Amino acid sequence: MVPWRLPPRTAALWSLAVAVLLSTQYLFQPFVWQNWPWDEVLAGWLEVLGNGVVEGLFVLGALLLASRLPLRSPLAYVCVLTAAVAVGAGLANLALLLAGVQGGAPDAAWIAARTIRWAAIAGCSAATFGLWWRTSRLRADAQALDLQRVQLERQLVQAQLQALRNQIEPHFLFNTLATVRRLHQTEPAEGARLLAHFLDYLHSTLRQQRQGQFTTLGRELDLVRAYLAVVSVRMSGRLQVAFDVPVELRECEFPSLCIATLVENAVKHGIFASPTGGEIRVQARLHGDGVEVAVRDTGVGFSGTGGSGMGLANIRARLSTLYGTSGVLRLDGNQPSGVCASIRLPFSLREVAP
Repeated sequence: MVPWRLPPRTAALWSLAVAVLLSTQYLFQPFVWQNWPWDEVLAGWLEVLGNGVVEGLFVLGALLLASRLPLRSPLAYVCVLTAAVAVGAGLANLALLLAGVQGGAPDAAWIAARTIRWAAIAGCSAATFGLWWRTSRLRADAQALDLQRVQLERQLVQAQLQALRNQIEPHFLFNTLATVRRLHQTEPAEGARLLAHFLDYLHSTLRQQRQGQFTTLGRELDLVRAYLAVVSVRMSGRLQVAFDVPVELRECEFPSLCIATLVENAVKHGIFASPTGGEIRVQARLHGDGVEVAVRDTGVGFSGTGGSGMGLANIRARLSTLYGTSGVLRLDGNQPSGVCASIRLPFSLREVAP
């Protein structure tokens, strides 16, 4: 609904201001000053001003009555306000003529001319307000939609992060616990080492969950290192691990579990599928004004057993939501075998929760 209900004081000031402005037209006519002395000109102007005040009072009454109507669109506002002013001005001039203030017989053309003048001013004013109100509403609606979009994107990112956590944890946890139990019976020392790595992994995982969707590259790599230490013991020497990450990059911001998902894919679909195992190398480099992290494996490559692709799809969606076109996930072949998965995103040192 259009918020157009006019306060009486505002309507009165508007009506009287228009009446005074219209009366000044009398003073800007050259023939008036050429044919009459200034005192008669002033007297004539005061008469015109008095008639204008009468018109303003009639218009004021029409506006106050019309403002009680429930208008629901800017167009209705323009039409009703213009019509109210026209009716008020028309009745005022008719009353002046019938009262003999103007002299002579009532003239419909004269009444129409003065009524149209008032209606034109009112129509322009109402149209200006209507356009302003419509623009304000459109801007407010756009801001509300933007806020809703941001909230939905935040919910989407949280859902994608939870999906990544669910993807990494269940089978890995059960298989690791089964391996710990087996090694405890056959190789107690190796079982104790695996259990220590597993506790490091759980500690890193819990810290990641407290941090939400962002962590630092260093903490993400700590989680990956603990995960690969567990996998290396389970694979009995068939997995080699290497990290090549400059110390100054450890504090840069990074979305949680993205590297962990790439490493988990490399283990599951690359190294596990290879009879001889292989190597996983994690590298990080500054790339222009961004940072690039690559996970390279020497497994069976793209010809190996493929998964559902949910993890990679979630990473791409999260990068797009968080960084737009500046967040990129690429998959390439690795030499001499395997896959290179890399993430490139803007470099940032945003502070994260401890």
